[in-house]
Amino acid sequence: MNTRDLQYFVALVKYKNYTQVAKHFKVSQPTITQSIQRLEREFNTKLIRKDKVHRDEMVTRSGMMLFENAKVINKKISLMHQEISRANQRQIRFGLPPIIGKMYISKIVQQTPGNIMQRLKIVSVGSHELLNRLQEGKIDIAVLGSNHLINQPGIFASLITTRPYNIIVSDQNPLAKRKAVFFKELANEYFINYDQQYIHHAALQAYCAYAGINPQMGDYQVPDISWVKELVRQDLGISLMAKDALQNEPGIVSIAIKDPLPEKFTISVATREGYVLTPDETAFVEELKGIK
Repeated sequence: MNTRDLQYFVALVKYKNYTQVAKHFKVSQPTITQSIQRLEREFNTKLIRKDKVHRDEMVTRSGMMLFENAKVINKKISLMHQEISRANQRQIRFGLPPIIGKMYISKIVQQTPGNIMQRLKIVSVGSHELLNRLQEGKIDIAVLGSNHLINQPGIFASLITTRPYNIIVSDQNPLAKRKAVFFKELANEYFINYDQQYIHHAALQAYCAYAGINPQMGDYQVPDISWVKELVRQDLGISLMAKDALQNEPGIVSIAIKDPLPEKFTISVATREGYVLTPDETAFVEELKGIK
């Protein structure tokens, strides 16, 4: 058995056609047949039924068990190839969501040595997308926002800090005179919501569910939070935002939320299981953990 055997087998389960698999990998059909036979000898079981009439049932139960595990193995092998091919690169691939970047970029710059800062390749998209890219090996370190500490298979996450959510309104909005509100008081307001790549989307849903309200919402696929702020500033609606992302924003008022919800804007630094940090990356992660 070799790793290519597993790739052939996964493709055969997918296509259910030896000729199509051979064409996909640009090999002969006997090569695929021999590969499957090696796997069957390795595991001492039938993986593929010979009955060509019932093609949809050609994979045995043992074959499906191997298929599910082989997909994971193939993904890990692909990721390993990527990581090893980049082992000698000096670049540090780092994910930083726009909201957290706005809150902490000055601290990151001040606390990170210049030789490391010069090597950072920063990717700035929402935390949901950054988590996907971290898992896929497209970035190696990320600061992520979530509503609870991240507990994701294959990801190591360390808490940096938690911050409250606030309501933001235009200084022209009648609510601007309030210091704090219960969420149920906002039932008749129009909310400017985020798309699902931002964790604020889930937080807003949680607050609405807790308060038992269903206010009108407009979901916007905005490239960063400055667009949400501008819509609020123009008094086109109100929104929810992490408190520390609202510093020095003329025309916008931040209002505390009185509801005792456990949802907090949780900030963590995350790396991928199996990825071996370089000494500089290790030092960088430790610097990130110290940012409050």
